[in-house]
Amino acid sequence: MDMQYTVLLVDDDEEVREGIIRKIDWERCGFKIAGSAGNGSDALEIAENLQPDVVMTDVMMPFMDGLELGERITRMNPEVKLLVFSGADEFEYAQKALRLQAVEYILKPVDADELRATLAKIKETLDTEYEARRNLATLREHYIDSIPVIREQTMVALVEGRVDLEQLEKKSGIAQIDLDAWGYTVGLLELEPNQKNATDAMFPNHDEVLIPVTLKQIADEILPTYVKVSTFYYGDMVGAVVNLYQEEDILKVIKAMDHVCKTMQKIYHVVVTGGIGTACKNALELRYARKEAQTALSYRVTFGSGQAIYLGDVEPQKTSVLQFQGSDETELMEMIKLGSEDKICAQVESLFEKIQGQMLTNGQLEVYFIEVKIAFMRLLQYYEIEPGNMFDEMESLHVVDEIHSLLEAKRWLTEKSLETSRVIRETRKNSRSMITTKAKEYMLENYGDEELSVEKLSSILHVSPNYFSSLFKKEMQVSFIAYLTEIRMKKAVELLETTDDKSYMIAQKVGYADPNYFSHVFKKHFGVSPQKYRKRGESA
Repeated sequence: MDMQYTVLLVDDDEEVREGIIRKIDWERCGFKIAGSAGNGSDALEIAENLQPDVVMTDVMMPFMDGLELGERITRMNPEVKLLVFSGADEFEYAQKALRLQAVEYILKPVDADELRATLAKIKETLDTEYEARRNLATLREHYIDSIPVIREQTMVALVEGRVDLEQLEKKSGIAQIDLDAWGYTVGLLELEPNQKNATDAMFPNHDEVLIPVTLKQIADEILPTYVKVSTFYYGDMVGAVVNLYQEEDILKVIKAMDHVCKTMQKIYHVVVTGGIGTACKNALELRYARKEAQTALSYRVTFGSGQAIYLGDVEPQKTSVLQFQGSDETELMEMIKLGSEDKICAQVESLFEKIQGQMLTNGQLEVYFIEVKIAFMRLLQYYEIEPGNMFDEMESLHVVDEIHSLLEAKRWLTEKSLETSRVIRETRKNSRSMITTKAKEYMLENYGDEELSVEKLSSILHVSPNYFSSLFKKEMQVSFIAYLTEIRMKKAVELLETTDDKSYMIAQKVGYADPNYFSHVFKKHFGVSPQKYRKRGESA
């Protein structure tokens, strides 16, 4: 695909700018002039909005020279290509452009053939860079190289309940999850603490970080000989998600995990204990199996370390598990923060379809709704919102008795979700307005600071420059620079009308170190110079 790249042309001589534009068939060369400016200060503001691919700039200009402009633009957009041109007597000065990674330097007067050749080289560079980003073969290669990392991340997210059905279906292959399996479980292998002598003997150079690597290597060798499994690092432990094809497969998992523990003891003389959760029918419920595996590990105090412990052997089987955690909580809370009312209602409906599909006791429902309340309280606390009377009817632990039915519970959760969403949106809106208000107040008090900028003000307000810039423009309908300029021009007019200060003094008072640039901006704003504006007022 043939790209057309954007160019910002900067020169303080309007005739030179127009001459350069006329000399070249820009479209034929693969470019278009997106903007032009007569000085570096104006060019910087234009570049912020346009994000051009190429900046062509003269070296010697008023207010801000081409080198400073190039430095600030490349800081803002490191991928921009700089083309610097200047007179022969400025050659030594312009060599500094090389430090700004200028792609070319051209002497004035600009020769059309030389410029076309330079543009061709720039286009070739840009084509190569864009093509590299789009190159599917390269992306595929990167993807293949990244598969182990992606698998690790997917497995951790899955056993922590941070994967929804759509994500699971997309990533089941890379995670080695068979969606048609009879069931699934999680095993965790953990090195026993306080084994310094053993680990020192195993790794005399104190490379203890290699122990989990060794443990995973052994697990990868042994576990697949028993069951279909995918292993991953889980903190200091090694985790395993196992596909089960019949109920008896859980016995294979126990044997496999025990084999790993015994091998680590025999070869490396370190004690490793395995914890195994009970089977779950749905891979999205693996977070419960992971928690059970962690619980199983805690039983080593009773049953001994250095072996596999299956939770189903040491705890009575549960008829049903219902928890408001993991993806359930994440999805509802995200929907409350960002979703529409319809999507919030749909998410609540989805939760209750899950609840209604299970035979649950009042006690289980009670725990579930206590978890719901805690999740809401955490969300409100995050936004520093006082809950007020929002949850008064749930202060008692007897949630189900007070709600009386699942239909009432669904109605309650829907109302609370929508109410919380409205409160958060209002808080977020107030927060944005507060940032804008503080910014305006600071600008009114400090407009005379010549170093006042988006970066400086965003640092004072403790937000990022990009966020502040876009927020300010959205709230005020003008950019930060335009708003600040308006304040400065109003103050300049006020000083011109009420004092006898010289123009350069007024320039300094309203934040312009260069009086010539102040006059340039003033004339651009009011159509006349500061001196003429004052004379016009005196003659009126």
